[in-house]
Amino acid sequence: MNNNLKEELNGKRLLIIGCANYAKDIAEFAKQWNVKIIVAGLRNSKVIEAIADEVYHIEILDRKALAALVVEKNIDGIFGGGTEDAISCLIDVAEATGRHFYATRALWDGLMNKQRFKDVCRKHGVLTPIDYVVREDHLEEDSKKLPYPVVIKPVDSCGANGVVKCDRQEDFVEMYNFSKSRSESGTVTVESFIDGEQVGVYYTFVDGKASFSSMHDKYLRKVPGTFIPLAEIYAYPSRHLQLYKDTTDANVRKMLLDIGIKNGITSVQGFYDHGVFRFIEIGYRLGGTSQFRYTRELNNFSSFHMMMIHSLTGRMDGYDQNNDTPDFSKPCCTLSLLSKGGKIARIEGVDEMRKIKEIIYFEERYKVGDTIRVTRTVAQFHYRFYIIADNVERMKEVINQIQDTVKAFDENGESMLITHFDTNKLNFGDNKFEN
Repeated sequence: MNNNLKEELNGKRLLIIGCANYAKDIAEFAKQWNVKIIVAGLRNSKVIEAIADEVYHIEILDRKALAALVVEKNIDGIFGGGTEDAISCLIDVAEATGRHFYATRALWDGLMNKQRFKDVCRKHGVLTPIDYVVREDHLEEDSKKLPYPVVIKPVDSCGANGVVKCDRQEDFVEMYNFSKSRSESGTVTVESFIDGEQVGVYYTFVDGKASFSSMHDKYLRKVPGTFIPLAEIYAYPSRHLQLYKDTTDANVRKMLLDIGIKNGITSVQGFYDHGVFRFIEIGYRLGGTSQFRYTRELNNFSSFHMMMIHSLTGRMDGYDQNNDTPDFSKPCCTLSLLSKGGKIARIEGVDEMRKIKEIIYFEERYKVGDTIRVTRTVAQFHYRFYIIADNVERMKEVINQIQDTVKAFDENGESMLITHFDTNKLNFGDNKFEN
């Protein structure tokens, strides 16, 4: 451990906004560096409040109130995850109070618009889906010219909110208006539907130096006749990792640096499409995949801890960036158990998961008595398991064991979990793992 850094962080006060799913990670960080955790919000999770040294019940999107709290309570740094609205607020509060934050206002606004991001990709030779021009005042007319299926999405939403696949011209106007209603700016983009494999890549930035942290394959929930853009499995490393490194990594890395990213972590989401990679959006935040749990375990590298240190010092510190690599020595999978929605009356099998050594972490996002709404967003994830196995066959065994054991039932005694991933589909390609 860096003793100078430990002395610098000792007793520092870190304000946490959101981050309920990271409570255990934050608690470990606080203990390791002797940092005081301050939590603010009107609807905090009991889990995040339980690890806090101090809790303040204020509206977190009230910039003036949050800035006043930072000054009044001598808070040294602010850190947040979750919604893009919350992060946007924290940028303004950090700038108003002189605290550190990994993103600036100008950089954040430029990155968060999906259409602008695709324009930047094309400028740098990074492939994207095809965009279609649809005029607001001629929806019916223009919808007849589209090559279906198409994907309609808000330019400024997150968590798959408002993303729909339209298969027929007859449904276009209704779906367009639905997607538009989920956009804060009332703006959507219409693009070609790519029936390819979804992938995601992560880069960590330290003072303008980019390192390639991880690459996953995203296995979507498949329901005949519907389109649910939610992942049952994130598998690391991607079976397309070597091809991506050979053909696309350099262009993406240069693009991200040219955009002006200096610190933090960035994810780029897209598709493997018949031998090429096409990207659709960027995330300049931790993101729900929490891939840092694998890099910390396998590579002794945690972008999550580094970003909290940055909030307190202005430096991405605490880990050696030379350790950062997407070539994981073991297969890793994040399994999400999706709920069909309803009120939870009973759960089974969760305690047994604590005995499985390959499960390094799991999130139980809802408890008995909670109601899960059908939103077609990440809010329908009931459980999420982070798994590191010695080999692919053991990974399949663990996934099947989880799916066969963990249960949730509604008030009518009906099963609420709809995930049952077919592990025969799991494919890590030519990646080699340690025995």
